[in-house]
Amino acid sequence: MIARSQTLDRHAEALRTAFAECRAHTLSLFEDIDDTLFRTQPDPGFSPIGWHLGHIALTEGLWLLRDSAGLALPYPEYEDYFHVERLAKPLRVGVLGKDAVLAYGEAVRADLFRRLDEAPLDDPIELRRWHFVLQHEAMHDETITFLRTLLGARPEAPGWPPSSRPPGEAMVEVPAGRVLMGSADSVAMDNERVPSNVAVPGFRIDVYPVTQADFSDFMAEGGYRRAEFWSDAGRAWLEASGIEHRPLHWREGCTDHPVSGVSLHEAEAYASWAGKRLPSEAEWERAAAASLDGEDDAPHPWGREVPDGERANFGNGVHGTTSVTAQPGGRSAAGCLDMLGNVWEWTATEFHPYPGFEPWPYRSYSEAWFDGRHRVLKGGSWASPRWLLRRSFRNFYEHDVRQILAGFRCAADA
Repeated sequence: MIARSQTLDRHAEALRTAFAECRAHTLSLFEDIDDTLFRTQPDPGFSPIGWHLGHIALTEGLWLLRDSAGLALPYPEYEDYFHVERLAKPLRVGVLGKDAVLAYGEAVRADLFRRLDEAPLDDPIELRRWHFVLQHEAMHDETITFLRTLLGARPEAPGWPPSSRPPGEAMVEVPAGRVLMGSADSVAMDNERVPSNVAVPGFRIDVYPVTQADFSDFMAEGGYRRAEFWSDAGRAWLEASGIEHRPLHWREGCTDHPVSGVSLHEAEAYASWAGKRLPSEAEWERAAAASLDGEDDAPHPWGREVPDGERANFGNGVHGTTSVTAQPGGRSAAGCLDMLGNVWEWTATEFHPYPGFEPWPYRSYSEAWFDGRHRVLKGGSWASPRWLLRRSFRNFYEHDVRQILAGFRCAADA
């Protein structure tokens, strides 16, 4: 019993530290947000930035206080404001003021930490539940960062001195082999399960994400106007959107930063122009692995060490993208850089369930999006908190979305 108690104490202390660190990051995103911006809906497709803060608090209360332990929630009347299914997005502009929502979050968090001292963390489902809620906040932090840019509240990144091209090799050859995809760890989301060992034919892949300098060449050669580079769906998207010349998110002078704000159609058109293609999810994971032996389940390209600024640009540390050569410590076994952080990377794989998939903790978390209209993105972005940075994590966007955090790298057959 003593050994078991010590193990549970270690789990509880690690979770307490992680939850406190994540909350500090969340609150830092609101320091310069006044009450007006807090309640503003920046786009009809998104909730006001302040609604996300209240939703984070409600979610941890629902999952870890009420549903897990049968405890009453503080401010029960707030559930109607912040439950995702109870208030349509256009009505969320009436969200409570900043001070009220901050107080709500503090009250829920105080009850949560009292609960943590007694939580049965030796139960695998209970442990998964705590990790799910932690990552739920981290995912909303990324959304909040994106909304800050829409509201004009994102400070400019200090950046790195630009160069016309990253130095060194352009592509690396990855030999045929196997890769362990997915995860059975307690942090793994349902769409990462069940892990399996997958055979991957040999291929080539870009060392770096496609940069703004690279994409400039595509634009200069009339890439947006040359129909031969675009899929049927891409041409239809171009015509409907009226887009003619460049991605959504462009930073002048940052030529060696990854291009971002591109839809799947733009990524595929560039790849076609370059005589390449997008990598499959399996190829991306093999290129991002810490070992090419096919058995390595290390979560990061460099191994198991916690991400830091020498290895990846993440966690809103510099408020934007960095040079693709700025984190040399993040190199994978295959020789690729920037596989985690900087920009999410489009792949050629539609979002689908792995064999043995079971929906958890609710059916619509992943299952509703296995619809053939969502593509897998990998790797995290400059806005992703560290709890989302792992090789097995699967993001997914609709093909038409021009998310400012999304870029890509190209691959080719061996």
